[in-house]
Amino acid sequence: MPKYDTKVQIDPGTGWVTGCPTSASTKVKIISTGFAQANGVSGASSGDDSVLEAVYTYIPTQVTIPTIGSAVYAHTISGVLKNFTLDSAVNTVAADVQIKNGNAICTNGAKIAGNLILGNGFASLDNCTVSGTIHVAKYVTLEGGASLVQGDVIAAGQGVAAGSNVISVANGATVNGSLLSSGNVSVTSSPGSTVKGNVTVAGSATSVARVANNSKVNGFVQSSGTISNLGTIVGAKTQNVTGLVPPPVPAVPNWSEIPYPAPFSSTTWAAQGFQELVWNGPCVISGVEPAWTDLSALTVPTVVNTLTKCGAAGISTDSNVKTLTLQTHVALAANSFAFTKLKVLSSDTTARKLWLYVPDSNSADGLPTCVAPSGNITMSSETDIAPEVSVMAYTPCKFYSDRDGWRGQIYGGEVEFGQQAKLTFVPVGVPGVDLSGNPYVPPVPAHLGERISLRDRETSD
Repeated sequence: MPKYDTKVQIDPGTGWVTGCPTSASTKVKIISTGFAQANGVSGASSGDDSVLEAVYTYIPTQVTIPTIGSAVYAHTISGVLKNFTLDSAVNTVAADVQIKNGNAICTNGAKIAGNLILGNGFASLDNCTVSGTIHVAKYVTLEGGASLVQGDVIAAGQGVAAGSNVISVANGATVNGSLLSSGNVSVTSSPGSTVKGNVTVAGSATSVARVANNSKVNGFVQSSGTISNLGTIVGAKTQNVTGLVPPPVPAVPNWSEIPYPAPFSSTTWAAQGFQELVWNGPCVISGVEPAWTDLSALTVPTVVNTLTKCGAAGISTDSNVKTLTLQTHVALAANSFAFTKLKVLSSDTTARKLWLYVPDSNSADGLPTCVAPSGNITMSSETDIAPEVSVMAYTPCKFYSDRDGWRGQIYGGEVEFGQQAKLTFVPVGVPGVDLSGNPYVPPVPAHLGERISLRDRETSD
């Protein structure tokens, strides 16, 4: 009966050692020894065994593509995130940003406490922090010693000119995770930049992974093309690797339309126990307004319908602080909101939710429909939301926040943050509506790449 023995060795960049492949491995050697069914046939022992050695490139599991439910969903983004802070009130929930169209330009100490996902754009960070992963359709540039990405950086390189960088880590920026790119990667100096994970360039034979003088990669560097190294690469360096899989374009979901219900009793709001209250108060709320104060007396989850009374003008307030104390969950439905100095409290320690809801008039096209009477949600001057309260803003038009202490979630056809805006993420959602929409994208599993060599050996040692 045929017998054989197999030994597996790996090269983590320091030479061959016996063992199974790890995330630091770039080559695998398989040594197979076959033994004859009978030894010493015709008095000859030279054919008692046969040793075959094969060496393959090894492609570890590439970085995991994040699947997220977002703190901020923008079908389009505008402006610059400058001194912007996005954190999470729940330690186990990341404060993620999803942008369907547009770019994320981040400067001057802005912070995102989660993943940054751009379905059709690029990310440019200058002294900014992202505590999750960046995944973009186009390219990523990280500049400055205060720029830090705690997770991975993934760039699909869509529309990037041949020879240009798809990922650039420059001027002292740091990535604690790994880089996965469909084209050129540059880790530049002046001062040195750092990638603490691996670098994978899954492009073409002309792609280059560059590590400049004073810069460092703590893991390995694999390239479908070449490697230019004037800095420090701690792990193995493997060029001309076949079988590398380029990262996909991020799967940012389409827009979720939420029209105002007609009749109300047949909708998801009603199915979740909400009643409808038709607004009879003024559309410009000034001073101490009894109709506004009466909302604090509601004890049953309620959608306040201001659409007919206020029309396209929507609801607005003067510069006096408007306080709303919630005894239950409340949704305000209007064609636009223009609030200054809004203060929202809970009547006790119970968690309460508030929605500022501008309906989308078209429920069939998967796009935000910002046409009259639908309008913007503008939060200016001051927003004070108690720790027991979370607020969801939904509009097919523009959400704008300027220096506000928003606590909750934002879902807008267009989103812009002014100077020093702040958002503390608390998952809110909309009753009966799935806003996530992301299909799961599994990571590319570890696998053997191209066979580098095959030879007979005299012994298996």
